[in-house]
Amino acid sequence: MAVIIDTNCLADVFSKSASNHFEFQPVLKWVLEGKGFIVYGGTKYKNELKKASKYLTIFRELKSVGKVFEGNLKTIDEIQKEIEAKENDSDFDDPHLPAIVIDTKCRIICSNDTRSIKYVTNSKFYPKHFRTPVYYTSSKNKDILCDEYVDDSLKPLSKITKDQREALKRLIK
Repeated sequence: MAVIIDTNCLADVFSKSASNHFEFQPVLKWVLEGKGFIVYGGTKYKNELKKASKYLTIFRELKSVGKVFEGNLKTIDEIQKEIEAKENDSDFDDPHLPAIVIDTKCRIICSNDTRSIKYVTNSKFYPKHFRTPVYYTSSKNKDILCDEYVDDSLKPLSKITKDQREALKRLIK
């Protein structure tokens, strides 16, 4: 499973002390223990990630073991501009999310921003016959954490070794 983790819930996924960690723990478990991996990209996402600097080490380590895939920066930025031109509602502040979806074909977005769902899942932002993303917003959505939502271009999916998993778990406090 490939998942875009919206920066608004990085703490929920990667911090055991976060009040909402229990709800987002299945995402972390799928990445560390299963075949899941994180997808991200684009200037806006990278800038948001820099503001959450305490998670950069975790991202780097996950990337070093093949659990993070970065989309094409230039392509995502261009798609984001096209999306912004189609929607001028000030409530829509996540045009980078559908841009990442289009570039990487990653169909799962993990977020606690339910306000963005109606925009990000709007088919007007996607090419014809493109499957719109689904949202993971709590543990009740854990059934979407499966290979079915992974585009063939992102396969094969693989697990990490026990040693790699244990090293990553030590970073997550």
